[in-house]
Amino acid sequence: MNGTVVLITGAASGIGLAVARVCVTQGAQVWMWDRDPEVFAAAATLGEAARAVVVDIADEDGVAAAEAALVHLPPTHLVNNAGMVGRAMRFDAMAARDIERVLAVNITGTLLVTAAFLRAKATHPAAGIVNMASIAGLNGGAPGLAVYGATKGAIIALTSAMARDLAPALRVNALAPGIIDTGMQDEIFADRNALQAQSTAIPLARIGTAEEVAEAAMWLLFGAPYVSGETIRVGGGRK
Repeated sequence: MNGTVVLITGAASGIGLAVARVCVTQGAQVWMWDRDPEVFAAAATLGEAARAVVVDIADEDGVAAAEAALVHLPPTHLVNNAGMVGRAMRFDAMAARDIERVLAVNITGTLLVTAAFLRAKATHPAAGIVNMASIAGLNGGAPGLAVYGATKGAIIALTSAMARDLAPALRVNALAPGIIDTGMQDEIFADRNALQAQSTAIPLARIGTAEEVAEAAMWLLFGAPYVSGETIRVGGGRK
């Protein structure tokens, strides 16, 4: 993977870190963006192939500052992984502030980062983008998390639009993970027992791992030259 540089958002932990780890293992260099300063420690575990930047992707000025650093190592691929679940809300008790933050991170942030990537990117014969959607974008999400589900549905729509508008220079696809054992699940389930109980509704009878989602991302980035505009479930058979 000489000359391959992958920009990954939400890379301090979970799926983003797993993607960064497998990219480096395969010989790529990575930019790791996250609003959590722990991204520096995460990048340090990957050695000189990783560079970290603290940035809130919903902040246009912050993204612009992070983009400026890309001139030193222009990216060739992008994984739009950063996102947030937000506070559970009933339909009769919606709060604009909470809605707007989820929209800002999951939709506006994805668009701002994609724009920065397009301005900064280097050419690559197999360039591609992977957007992180969710099964919630297909089934509406867990009770109380309709806003999250709606934003992930928007990511699926954006993926189709980006695949059309950025072709043939870039392939654009999305992943729709199911229940994956990452820190994000702590925002949804009360405890580990509640999380593990979800496996009864999964055909493969277990929770997925961040590494399994990362492997799917790698396939879309580097092993699927005639795949674009698709959203692929990574959910153990769960719909």
